Amino acid sequence: VRQITGDVWEALRNCEAGGNYSRNSGNGYYGAYQFSASTWRSMNTGYEYAHLAPPEVQDDAVRRLQARSGWGQWPACSRKIGVR
Repeated sequence: VRQITGDVWEALRNCEAGGNYSRNSGNGYYGAYQFSASTWRSMNTGYEYAHLAPPEVQDDAVRRLQARSGWGQWPACSRKIGVR
């Protein structure tokens, strides 16, 4: 497993949402890291949906989620970028 750096988060954003923090693709996943609504609510960010939160809030939330739950939250992209 490679070291978790800023490059990994950028690669994850690009894979999940084309790097677009305001992405709402209508599939039930939101923001740059494609949070589900229920997972996003569990992160207690103060924003209703991920795509409504500023980048720094999404970046903080994704790091906390990964630390809590691992890379399995992003099964296809975490394999594609080589972190699992």
